[in-house]
Amino acid sequence: MKICKKGFKSNSSGQLLIVAALAIAILISSTTIYVYEVSKETNNGDFSSTSDFILATKQSTRNAVISSLANVSNGRDTTVLITNLEEFSRILRSLRQFGICQLDSAVFNDSLYDSGIWLSWGTSGIGVSSAYANFTFKVYGSAESIAINYDVNITTAVTINGYFNRLIGDEKLVNLTCEVYNEGEPALAKNITISYEILGSWMPVNSSNNLSLMDYGNSTYTASFTVDVPSDSLQVSVHVYDLRDIFVQANTTCYEP
Repeated sequence: MKICKKGFKSNSSGQLLIVAALAIAILISSTTIYVYEVSKETNNGDFSSTSDFILATKQSTRNAVISSLANVSNGRDTTVLITNLEEFSRILRSLRQFGICQLDSAVFNDSLYDSGIWLSWGTSGIGVSSAYANFTFKVYGSAESIAINYDVNITTAVTINGYFNRLIGDEKLVNLTCEVYNEGEPALAKNITISYEILGSWMPVNSSNNLSLMDYGNSTYTASFTVDVPSDSLQVSVHVYDLRDIFVQANTTCYEP
């Protein structure tokens, strides 16, 4: 498991956004080529081939939502999801091998989701980064017409809890447990960083804090480190990137048991 020793406000954030934007461009181009190759090797009257085309389209919309959420969680505006889905729909309309294709999308909006995006990085020990959209995909062919409705909900969630034991003076040994989930299922983290609050400022946890970070390979991670903080409680923040480059953070307060 990689332990990042940089502070949370790294100057690499701009580079991350550039990479994420490039990923969107590659995704759209790859999808176009893939769907075109599938369509070349099939004919309009073969239902199984049409089914493969529909499955490829559904997977591509899922990938578009994942990439969009990665962008937004790294600082892009929430409207990037709508923009990417509109661009993907435009690409599908240009394909004619199976007939006329139409993909309509509607991003979810309620008390949690805004323009299909929900970012909840509060202090309750739970962090959520989520994107949610509804799709209607129609293929108007000469032999048959197909219409399907489906949802795509991409959610990366992190839960953390911890406590500390007093050592000497104000020095404390902190123990944290972190769990990572994709769509409610156990998932792995690509990168985890930790910080703690002292006198109103956030300090990164690194080797100077005797940081030990363990990866159990099943979505569970544990960390231990020492801090010198003159208080009866400790604010801790955990920042996580999952394997899809979706960012999420969770904050919690640690106490002595």
